[in-house]
Amino acid sequence: MNIEFKDSEHEQLYNEICSKMKYTDCYHKAVAYLLSLDTVCNKHIKDLFDFEEDAVKHDGLEKEWQTGTSKKTTRLAYNLWNGYSDDSYYSVADIFDSCYAKYYYQAVKLRFEISE
Repeated sequence: MNIEFKDSEHEQLYNEICSKMKYTDCYHKAVAYLLSLDTVCNKHIKDLFDFEEDAVKHDGLEKEWQTGTSKKTTRLAYNLWNGYSDDSYYSVADIFDSCYAKYYYQAVKLRFEISE
């Protein structure tokens, strides 16, 4: 699958995160893609993903550093990981109303292994 990245930094961070993950299946690739996309999420990745336990950290959504856009990115990452949702902010309209919508779609394609 040809992956569309925001820029070369996004691609580099994605590869770094993938190299730290225990697996490189569609779930891991989608999470790595999203957490490398958003600068705020990437800066606080240890609050969002536990590389040792190979799991998302749900309490990462409640961190004070979260912004409106980083929360959307985190929500989509968690939802693609395991279907997680905890409130009404998980609708497509809420999440995709973002400057990252094009890249969110790329993460969905990674998760569900959709090639065009």
